[in-house]
Amino acid sequence: MLCERSSAWFLSLFVASVSVLADEPTNYAASIQQNKRYQKLLAMCVACHGQDGTSPYPNIPNLKWQNPEYMVLQLEAFRSGERQDKTMSKVARLLSPEDIRRMSHYFASGGEN
Repeated sequence: MLCERSSAWFLSLFVASVSVLADEPTNYAASIQQNKRYQKLLAMCVACHGQDGTSPYPNIPNLKWQNPEYMVLQLEAFRSGERQDKTMSKVARLLSPEDIRRMSHYFASGGEN
C-alpha cells in the first residue's frame, strides 16, 4: 500500500534527523512550520492524514479540527501498545510526549497560523 511505503520512508527520515527543540512557542502551527524537526514529523503525518489533516484515504481518520486531548490519548495508546496499528504504533513510539502534544494541537487548529 502506498501509504505504508510513504510512512516507512518518512519514519526513516525522522529517525535519522532527530534534533533538540528550542523554547516552547505558543503558536503551534507557526512553531511547527519554522522548526525542521517538526517539519519532518508533519511530513510523516500528512503522508497518510493529508496536508491539512483531511485524509485522502477513506480508512484513515481526519485529524483536522479533532479534539487535541482525544488525539493525545490515542497517540499515547498507540505508543504504549494499548491500541494497535502497524503504522501508527511504530510512529507513536518515536514521538515524545511533547511531540504528541504539539502535533495534536497543530491538527486541532486546522494547521493554520
